[in-house]
Amino acid sequence: MAIVEDVCGNIEPEFHSTTCPVCHEPGQKVKDVTLRSLLKEDKLNKLLKTDYFLCLSQECPTSYYTKDGTHFTKEDLTVPIWYKEESPVPICYCKGVTDEVILEHVVNKKCCTNLAEIKAHTGANTGKECLTKNPTGR
Repeated sequence: MAIVEDVCGNIEPEFHSTTCPVCHEPGQKVKDVTLRSLLKEDKLNKLLKTDYFLCLSQECPTSYYTKDGTHFTKEDLTVPIWYKEESPVPICYCKGVTDEVILEHVVNKKCCTNLAEIKAHTGANTGKECLTKNPTGR
């Protein structure tokens, strides 16, 4: 699939039985381009030529890991992993929309009552850079 078509929510995540070396929970496979885009510059030289997985545990400090136990923490990334942080958290990494922005439009401005209106008012889920901006790559 072309990168242009690799938009948030359009691709089923690939889950694996390979577990995080810290919390031992299964993870989701991520593409190399996602890691290279989101790791802090001083961590890029530690990347191995192997498959990487995103730790899906909310409590675990691990961001990405390999089958052999090599891992990075969430502090090694240039963006927060939404489910591992407190509000405000990114909802749409491409457009910089947070949960607080969406709540502002729904609760305070009362301008959005459905997903189409949220997209129109905030720009959420309208970008095409998830592969390089979202920690899941999706």
